[in-house]
Amino acid sequence: MIKILKIDFETRSEVELSGQKSVGLHNYLTHSSTKILMLAYKLPGSRKVELWEPHLGPMPADLLLALLDPDVFIEAYNSGFERGVLEHLLGITIPTSRFLDPQVGARYLSLPADLETVCYALDLPEGLYKDKRGGELIDLFCVPKKTRKKKGEEQQIYFNDWKSNPNEWAEFGEYCKQDVIAEEEVYRRIEMLEALPLPPFEQKLWIFDQTVNDRGLPVDVDFVQKMLKIAVRAKQESLDAANAITGLENSNSTTQLLPWVRERGYPYNTLNKNFVDAVLKDTEVNITPECRAALKARRESASTSYTKLSAILRQVSNDRRLRYQFIFMGSSRCGRWAGNAVQPHNLARPGVVGKTNENPDGYNFEDMEVVNDARAMIYREDYDALKAKYKEVLLVVKFLIRTVFVAPEVPDAV
Repeated sequence: MIKILKIDFETRSEVELSGQKSVGLHNYLTHSSTKILMLAYKLPGSRKVELWEPHLGPMPADLLLALLDPDVFIEAYNSGFERGVLEHLLGITIPTSRFLDPQVGARYLSLPADLETVCYALDLPEGLYKDKRGGELIDLFCVPKKTRKKKGEEQQIYFNDWKSNPNEWAEFGEYCKQDVIAEEEVYRRIEMLEALPLPPFEQKLWIFDQTVNDRGLPVDVDFVQKMLKIAVRAKQESLDAANAITGLENSNSTTQLLPWVRERGYPYNTLNKNFVDAVLKDTEVNITPECRAALKARRESASTSYTKLSAILRQVSNDRRLRYQFIFMGSSRCGRWAGNAVQPHNLARPGVVGKTNENPDGYNFEDMEVVNDARAMIYREDYDALKAKYKEVLLVVKFLIRTVFVAPEVPDAV
């Protein structure tokens, strides 16, 4: 019988781990403000879930011994987080192969990924569920608060803790311990369904996935910054152009633009991209020249592909690598990978821009000469040259996003 240590960390930080302002797992764990609040754990062979609170003293010796024992497996839900906390906040590096992750087992069975929902899906008894009050306690202790703004004073960031809220802190400890109990029961049931340990081939794939996520994708950060600056300018210019043509306050507003184009021959009751593209391609559709110009300007100003650039800059690490962008079996119904944050699996495919009467074939961004030429203009921040040659700058940005990932130079083999 294998020996299993069960663990669950709670942490706090001034930066966000998830949500629209997420900085990504690596940046979260390496940020100077990130601290361990507590660790609930259950030692191999023990029936008791215990709690280590770093502010009360060093890690218990028996826990440390279990962590360092290569013959002990570690059970953790969404184990990449626990493995990262151990490495970056405690200096304990443990190979992925020692982890047993019930979340991965759940995905393998096409079950929900989050612990609370999978508890319902597996019909756990009430006492074994994840504590429903956890969200409130996490908000109380893990999320930074700001002092009230006073005249002439800057707001200060602070955290609630065991001193400010002793009763809630005690509840938080019980919540953390309850997670271990729920995770253990989820693991037990998934193991009975023969999804944990994973089949050997899937186990190798998962370890490969974790290796890729740990290593990250090398990013040309300077290029990303310059391309984002150009994209923001192009976005505003396109919106200004559409507003100038229509006389509307905001041509990006469907409720404002749709009646205007309908009066000028636009045949549909939607400004969905596919419908607009169909109208602009069909020379037999009788719309006025100003309507056609407004639709073209709106199509460009409505582009949001460039927002991935902001996500890259937010998520990229100091060593210019973008980490933890792939979720193993994230699409659990079919078992394929899913993307996270930047969604690198969903980057636009390159196409053709700049078609004119003089250049009917346009510029194909599958051609590396075209790509390198456009990239050189962006490096020079030569917005006018991009606009003059390719016409639709935001479309150029969309087709170049894949090129932000640049492999580092490797010295010649000796």
